[in-house]
Formats: sequence, structure tokens, C-alpha cells
Amino acid sequence: MSDQCSFCGHAHLTEERARYIHQWGDDLLIVEHVPCLGCEYCGEQCFAIEVLKKIEAEHAALAAHRKQPSRTFQVAVEEFRSL
Repeated sequence: MSDQCSFCGHAHLTEERARYIHQWGDDLLIVEHVPCLGCEYCGEQCFAIEVLKKIEAEHAALAAHRKQPSRTFQVAVEEFRSL
């Protein structure tokens, strides 16, 4: 990965853990504590391709019912125009 933020160009990136939301069609997977680099200036987060591929494979396994998620919950959904 780069030594500077791909969004703002700032040079101070730090290793951190973040929440990542992966969408596959209408199906969402929320993954907690995902390693990434975070920009101290603008807050942009950069994830390694290996990490993203692992998340995608996990989502595929869950969608195919080869694996169960550690927990589930309901989420409300609204269209912006109806707010």
C-alpha cells in the first residue's frame, strides 16, 4: 500500500482497525476490527486487497450457507426522498 492517502495525499497514515460493510446484491455483511491504514488528516481508510478478498470469500460462504455468522441483527432501511 502507499505511504500517502489516496484521497487527500496526506503523508501520515496509521495502522488501525475499522468496521467494513460488504454488500453483495441486497445482502450486507458487517465485519468488525478489520486492519487498515487510516489517514490522520481526512479519515480515509485504505484496506489491503488480501483483506478485501478474505471478506468477500467469507461473505460468499455465508451466502451459500456453508457457514453461520457470529451474530445477526435487523436494520431499518429508508429512501432519502421519504425523509
